[in-house]
Amino acid sequence: MTTLTGFGLATLALILFGLYMVPRKLTRLRDIPFSLTMCLGVVVTTLTANLVRHGQLLGPAEAHLAWLGFICGPIWYGGVLAYAISVTQMGLSIATPTKNTTAVLGTLIGLVYFAEWQETRPLPALAGSVLVVLCAVLLGRTGERNGQRSFVTPAGVVAAIAAAVLFAAYTIPFKLAQVGGLDTVSLVAYMGVGTLIGAVLCFAVVERRWAEWLRAGLLDHAYAALCGLLWVLAVMFMAEAIRRIGLAITWPFTNLNTVVTVACGVLLFHEIDVHRFGRTIALGLLAGVVGVVLLGVARLG
Repeated sequence: MTTLTGFGLATLALILFGLYMVPRKLTRLRDIPFSLTMCLGVVVTTLTANLVRHGQLLGPAEAHLAWLGFICGPIWYGGVLAYAISVTQMGLSIATPTKNTTAVLGTLIGLVYFAEWQETRPLPALAGSVLVVLCAVLLGRTGERNGQRSFVTPAGVVAAIAAAVLFAAYTIPFKLAQVGGLDTVSLVAYMGVGTLIGAVLCFAVVERRWAEWLRAGLLDHAYAALCGLLWVLAVMFMAEAIRRIGLAITWPFTNLNTVVTVACGVLLFHEIDVHRFGRTIALGLLAGVVGVVLLGVARLG
């Protein structure tokens, strides 16, 4: 039952990870101002959750666990900023699959660094994570250089790969804090503070247009903050899934959010010509389905 619950939580995280950057397409904020407002949304959400859960804005936590949670924030912020840049450069449907190559990195971290090979079958887990990446790559081939269609750019690819590495990297202090006994709400609250500090420092050094950021439309800020809210919910579900089925399974599983994001790219933003790329999309979805089966076998088999 614990394992099945873990997969259920991972599925909820998958859906939310696929949706959390959709409002990015609806705001006129540039990348760094957008990231700052998003992180404000993260902090408001996490501190509110911690206040409800524990009766205080932060904690309770031992100092070293608090620092582990905090350091996740700047690492993640670097990833989300790189991801936002890649979305701007290439479009949602191309940037997300490229970023999701982080799946294999996360699986290796779980299997090797945290010795999850003892309770997870390594070969199916690795094969499943590779198929998740294949799914992402196939779906990523559907962009077109045509007006509002998405297309690949060198800067966008570099940004998306940087996002993949940074997103995988923050899982190390994240799970170390879990292993140390820090509960999910407190962990994500400390992480939220770290994201905001990273965002403020980046804005102060690179952007420095505080007055312009303050004058931005309320709706633009609201969409960016909504990204933060959706991300917090996704991370909380992911954290609980990691506790039940491990990082090596949860990380690639949730990175199948590519399917959700591409669906949004097709239905909402018309970034993909389904008639032209129908076969590629079908092959990508098939790779994703087989990948999920292998991940299930790795844990349940």
